[in-house]
Order: sequence, then C-alpha cells, then structure tokens
Amino acid sequence: MTITTTTAQLTSPPIVIVDVVPTEFSVEESDRGSDFTAVDQDTTVNATAVIHTHKACEMQREECIYNLIPKVRVEPVKPERYRSKYDPNVQPTGTTFGVCGKTKLEGANLGSAQRYEKPASARGFGRLPAKPDPKGFIRKGERSASATAVVSKKPGKFTYSGQTRPPVVKKDDKPIMGLKSAKNFVTANAVETILAVPGYRARAKNEPPQYMTKEDYGQVPRYLSQVKDEIERENSMIEEFVRQNHNLMEDDGRDRVEPMDERERLALVDALKSKWDHVNAKYQKLCHNVVFDTLGKVRRKETLEKELTQLEKDIQLLEKGHVVVSQNNDRY
Repeated sequence: MTITTTTAQLTSPPIVIVDVVPTEFSVEESDRGSDFTAVDQDTTVNATAVIHTHKACEMQREECIYNLIPKVRVEPVKPERYRSKYDPNVQPTGTTFGVCGKTKLEGANLGSAQRYEKPASARGFGRLPAKPDPKGFIRKGERSASATAVVSKKPGKFTYSGQTRPPVVKKDDKPIMGLKSAKNFVTANAVETILAVPGYRARAKNEPPQYMTKEDYGQVPRYLSQVKDEIERENSMIEEFVRQNHNLMEDDGRDRVEPMDERERLALVDALKSKWDHVNAKYQKLCHNVVFDTLGKVRRKETLEKELTQLEKDIQLLEKGHVVVSQNNDRY
C-alpha cells in the first residue's frame, strides 16, 4: 500500500490531499518553493503523519475531506429534577428571617421532627382565612357600584308607548289605478271655511280679557297687606319718638335741683375709690402682656381702661365739692 500526496501552491492557502492507493509511493511537486518535504519511495508513512495532516486541515478551516464525514450529534441527557427531601413549608432550624414586626416566634422551628404550629384559636378571629389566590385579588372599585357600571349595561330596544304611524310604502307596492272622485274640492273648501268656528286667536284679538273668570278676582293682593303693616309700624315708631321728645322738653322746663349732703358725697367718693382699686387690680394683671393675640384679650383690656377712665372722672367731679343733684332725672 502506498500514499500519493500532491501539494499545489495557489493564491489561496495550500490544500493538502491525501489519497491511499495500492501502488508505490510517489510525490509530485509542482512548486519548488513549497514547504512540503517529500519522503523516499521505500519509506512508509506512519499514523503520526496522518494525524498532523488532519490537524492542518482543521487549522486551515477550508476545504477538507474530513468535512465530508458526517458528525454524530449527541443529545445531552436531561437529568432528573432535583427534589429536596425536606418539607418546603418548614423554615430552617432556628431561623429568624421575616419575623420582624410579626407574631411568629424566633427560632420556633427546632427541626423537621419537632415542627411547631400555632393553635387554630390563636391564628385569628372567627373563621380562618382561606389559602390566598394570587389571581383572585380584589380589584379597584369592585365592592362599590361605580358610575360606569350603570353605563356599561346595554340599553334595551326602544318602543313607542302610543300609536305609531303606518309604515312607509315599499318600492314594490303599486297604487290602485283608475280611481276617480266626483267631489268638487273648490266648492267643498269654500263651504267648510264659511261654516268654520273662529279659533282662540281670533277671539283673543276681538274680545277683551275676562278678569271675572280668574280665581283671585275680587280679593286683596298679599303684597298690599304687607305694605299696610309696614306703614303702621313706621307710624307707631314716629309717634313714640315724638312723645319721648315732648316729655323731655317738659321735664327740662320744670327741673328742680338741690345740693348733695357732705357725708353722702364723701361716702360716694370712698366707694368710687374702692371700686377703682378693684378694677385697677384686674387691669394690672392684664397690662403686662406684650402680645394680645386673641380678640377677647383686646376687648377685655379696652373695657377695663374705659371703666378706669370713667371712675377717675367721677372721683374728680365729686372731690371738687358743692355737688348739686337733680331731683327729676338724677343728674349732678
């Protein structure tokens, strides 16, 4: 068995073709510049040369006879799904994950053999909650009837309550031909117009309005009674004002005065001074405030100031002496 090897130098990368023939070994070299070295005819090619040639074909990534060999594709074997031997609903032993702010005990699980669960009476009040459904959550506005719920209902078919007109004549219907009428429409129209009764508009233009047929005919209007009461009230107020002024003028004409007793004057001065001390004590408790942020504080301060000013005027008037008192209206 011999191997014939041909090497050609082309513009593309060199292509090495190995052919196994039952003849003697021969080498044809078309290009002396090739880096391929021919071996002697008596030399046998071992398996190492074939392996190096195969590697050269792979390195070139070009046409190679080894690419014609179909490659066997091995499907990866899918391993069996891993399933833990522990209960997935039981937390790790002594875990503290997810217990912050909850009623779950820290480290309650002491192992798969000592699983701890709360009694049913401690899980909640009344009926125990069912297992949550991620797809059955409450939507927005589900528990309350919204305005769109009424609009979303399809309206029913509309029907007229009263008598309707006859339908429109179809295009296929044909009128009855050859009908004739002996009525004289000009004469009939003239007779109907002459015998017709005048309408409401004709009577309204010619006849005056019938006031006697009204419901409130002959009755006094309501606004007149209100105006009458208001006039009487104003007249009574004017009379009362005139009467008071007349009484004052009569009292001024016959006014009588007399001097005040000295002991009574001194007692009155002492009483006014004690009253001034009492009011001044209240005012001193309030006047030290710098800010009067409420309306009540402002009004209280103004009232005390007015009262103190009036008491001071009365005391000064009584301390002058020779006080004269009017007998009619108690003026001094």
